This record gives sequence, structure tokens and C-alpha cells, in this order.
Amino acid sequence: MRDRERATALKFGIYEKCKSLEDELLKIEGVAYDEHCNGIDFDLDGFYSNIRHVIIVPKYDIDVALEDYYAKRREMLNQIIAVCERHGLTATGDTIEDYGEHYYIVRACNWNVIKPTH
Repeated sequence: MRDRERATALKFGIYEKCKSLEDELLKIEGVAYDEHCNGIDFDLDGFYSNIRHVIIVPKYDIDVALEDYYAKRREMLNQIIAVCERHGLTATGDTIEDYGEHYYIVRACNWNVIKPTH
């Protein structure tokens, strides 16, 4: 998680939930540690506008030369979705986008959030 997102998560009282989610996502076969964000990339900016969405941008690393590449990628994505659901993050209707090495996943968040006073 990037420093900015860590600070946002701490401010809204959801850091432990984000960290637990990140830890579980990194255990999925094919999901890769992203050095640019020290794990899984999140976008939590919506919380500042009272938009209760968590955007997850997991990096993945699956050898494209594998005969079952698409099946492995589909299974990995299904596992990512299942982990999100176990963590209280549900579908929003937004399309999951595939950027070749990263997915862009928007999930609705039902976590208890602390509203900052400023």
C-alpha cells in the first residue's frame, strides 16, 4: 500500500481492514507484490467525498506462454473477487479492467468508517 493510501486508511479507521485484505490478496497464486506501492495498490480517495468504494489495483504475474494462461488468469480473478467479498467488499457494477499486468477493480465498501473532523 502506498504511503498516501496508508495515511487515508489510518485517517478513516480502515487500515487494519486494508492490510488484512492486502495480505490475503498477496497469497493468491499469480498475484504479485508491486514494488511501486509496497504490496497491493489501493485508491481510497473516494472516502474524502463520502464515496464508500475501495479501488484495488493488484499486479499479476502469470507466464503468457502457459497453455492454460487464460484459465489461470480467470481463476486468479475469481479468487481476488472471493477475497474481496470475504472482506465485505461487494460488486458495484463497474467493469473490472485488465491493464495487462494489473487489474482495476472497484468494490463497494460496507466497513465502519471513522469520519474525520477535518
